[in-house]
Amino acid sequence: GHIAVPLAEVCKLAGFRVAVLDDRPSFANRERFPDADEVIAAGFEETLAEYPLTPDTFVVLITRGHQYDVYSLRKVINEPVKYIGMIGSKRRVWAVFKLLHDEGVPLDKLARIYAPIGIDVKAETPAEIAVIIAAEMIKVMHGGAAKSLSDDIRDRYIRLLAEGKELG
Repeated sequence: GHIAVPLAEVCKLAGFRVAVLDDRPSFANRERFPDADEVIAAGFEETLAEYPLTPDTFVVLITRGHQYDVYSLRKVINEPVKYIGMIGSKRRVWAVFKLLHDEGVPLDKLARIYAPIGIDVKAETPAEIAVIIAAEMIKVMHGGAAKSLSDDIRDRYIRLLAEGKELG
């Protein structure tokens, strides 16, 4: 999507090893991501099931629909990754959390997800959004104190799920 290209550029500039995954070759290709270390045009579930995920891995989900976020989260939620971030509106985030919780994903696993993604600086453009996502990743890497967009929302959603309530 429109955030993936600037995010890959910003993350590469910040020193991250960048791997891009999309199931559409027209989006996952070297022309769009010339500086990425790896560009993979393949299915999300299959690729993430085989991809090496370590305690140093940062996973950022900026897919085109929450069904792809769900596929991807199912594959990474139990892995020992350092960071899981998912872009999305508050309603989209709630829908994904609720679905995964209904499937039996424990609340402590859902609490690992940074969603909506990024630090809170009221970013608007794709480039600005890429910067705040990378800033959140750097915050997690170094243990910084900047407020994430997800801090209050995630806690509220986890509490609602624990109490068996719906988003009101």
